[in-house]
Amino acid sequence: MTGWLANQTRNIVKAFQGEERNELNDDHIALAEAHREWQAAREFFEQATDPDLVDYAILSLKAAEKRYVYLWKKIRARKG
Repeated sequence: MTGWLANQTRNIVKAFQGEERNELNDDHIALAEAHREWQAAREFFEQATDPDLVDYAILSLKAAEKRYVYLWKKIRARKG
């Protein structure tokens, strides 16, 4: 996972270093953002103690994961 994330980060850097922005680059940027949101939701879930916040954390975590998987599949479909 770390190697993959490093490659994604390199792709994002290239997108902002003078390469023409296109839909694929925008998707990579969105994927990196979705990954950060997923990590933040996971951290929030691990720290939530109030039952209402646990419910919210679970929903947030599921939503962030679904968004990430959707974007990942979208990029994979374009490359393949």
